[in-house]
Parts: sequence; structure tokens; C-alpha cells
Amino acid sequence: MSYVVAGEKIYDSNEILENIKADISFKNIKDISAGSKREDTLVYQILLDAEELRIKLMTELDAADMDEEELVSELLILADERVAEIEDFIPEDFICYGYAYHFDEGNSEIKAIFVAVDEVVGELRLKDVSERILRSLD
Repeated sequence: MSYVVAGEKIYDSNEILENIKADISFKNIKDISAGSKREDTLVYQILLDAEELRIKLMTELDAADMDEEELVSELLILADERVAEIEDFIPEDFICYGYAYHFDEGNSEIKAIFVAVDEVVGELRLKDVSERILRSLD
């Protein structure tokens, strides 16, 4: 559990995580905000079930004609969309970035992160923080 400051408010990252878990089904989601070493940053690492996304993709698109590379690309796009749903649970004092960064075919899962920083930090710094976090994972 960590506490995160945005503006003059303090938020409990675990409480936000519990709200996310109550409404959105992920294979796994964990709070890694403390690992960012920033008091203005929420970070969640997400595992999505690739098979579940593949089934959804098959119903939405004619994926039978896709080669493996196109299919993985579409799965990552769909995973990005699912991760973006987290933004609905993040207080308005934050700006957000979600990114699906790895497809693990063996475990049939897609790894993603969701980062939210105090809006005064700005978009450019949000990207910098997100890239640093991505480099430190796995």
C-alpha cells in the first residue's frame, strides 16, 4: 500500500486498486506504486488473459485471415483498450498512460502497465516516468 499525493489531496493506491478490481476483470493486477519511488505516481502492473482477448477479437474481426504478427498486434491493441478502462477509477487530479508491452504466448497472457501522475507533472514527464518503469519491469 502506498499513499500518493496529487494537488493537495492524498490518495490510497490500494483503495483505488480495490475499486478497479471490483469492476474490471483482469487475470491479475497489482499495485507497484511504491516501486516508482515517486509520491505523485500511481503504477499498476496488469496481466490480461490472451485467450479471452483472442476470443473477443474473433467475434469482432475476421481474424481467421490474419497471420500471427497481425494477430498479436491486434491483441495488444485490444489489451491497451482494456487497460484504458482503469482511467475511469483514477481521480481527476491525475493524467494517465496505459500500455500493453509484452505478449507471453506460453502463458497465454499479455503484460501491461498503467501509470497515473499528478497533472501538474505534465504529459512529457508522464512519458519519461512510464518509460523508466517499463525498463525496470521483468
